[in-house]
Amino acid sequence: MTDSQGLTENVKAPVDKIVEALTDFDSFPQWQSAVLEAEVLERDDEGRGSRIRMKVDAKIRKVEYIVKYSYDLPNSFSWAQESGDLKENTGVYRFDAKDDGSTDVTVDIVAEVGFFVPGR
Repeated sequence: MTDSQGLTENVKAPVDKIVEALTDFDSFPQWQSAVLEAEVLERDDEGRGSRIRMKVDAKIRKVEYIVKYSYDLPNSFSWAQESGDLKENTGVYRFDAKDDGSTDVTVDIVAEVGFFVPGR
């Protein structure tokens, strides 16, 4: 379902398990086909990745960027590009735990390439 706050899906897992998967940056190349490399450059006081370097196959070319993560758990976490090949790369995951143990996960991403993309 899509709304003005991004794309929302119900995931049959509790918030902590979802966050664990979404912040296991080292495993990104194994389950996100476009991610070629993911490297944790810094961690916060709780050991979570807070500054991540990524190399992504954007089909037209491979792009690299560094993003800074901010956590407001269990409600959300967000990221913003610090440097790299994209003009803009920001996003947020929001979590709404349900009584049945599932979680509504909303993701809202803004990504702008910032380089020439040829037409047909």
